[in-house]
Amino acid sequence: MFRHNIYIADKKLSFKEVFAEYYASQVHFAYKIIKNRHDAEDVVQDVFLGIWRSKPSFKNEIAFRAYLYLSTKNRSIDFLKKKSPLYSDISAFEDIEHEADAVVKEEAFRLLDRAIERLPNKTKEVIRLSIKGLSIKEVAHELSITVNTVKTHKLRAYRFLKEIYGRSFILLYLSVFVN
Repeated sequence: MFRHNIYIADKKLSFKEVFAEYYASQVHFAYKIIKNRHDAEDVVQDVFLGIWRSKPSFKNEIAFRAYLYLSTKNRSIDFLKKKSPLYSDISAFEDIEHEADAVVKEEAFRLLDRAIERLPNKTKEVIRLSIKGLSIKEVAHELSITVNTVKTHKLRAYRFLKEIYGRSFILLYLSVFVN
């Protein structure tokens, strides 16, 4: 049997590992769009077959997950278009697009949260309060530290996150903090 590998952030992962880790979440995502478990499984298997054939390489986990969710969303929509002429109307996909965007945003937040957990305690507190919408002054007051200290912790956190996610950090940041 052929051993296919996928490279994510210069880590060599076997196709089997990637499939085991991401298959269930992709089926759940496709099911939200298609509303049929069997069809969702077929769509996701097609997505993974495409990955198997192309043997892609990704700069980081965000890039891989974005590719995976986008592929699943597009194949699910294509499936619906083929299945029913009702879905050939673009307006029928507004709800699907909204739901898909919400799932991708949730996934981005999960990745960000996992990275934040790796920050030093005080920096983690500053970032968590900032995510909740507190201003720099409010964070300083809440933690009994100076405004400059808050700015320093935020700068350290952003540098750390940029180091982990590279250029994709901006996309992650925007997906979580915008709207």
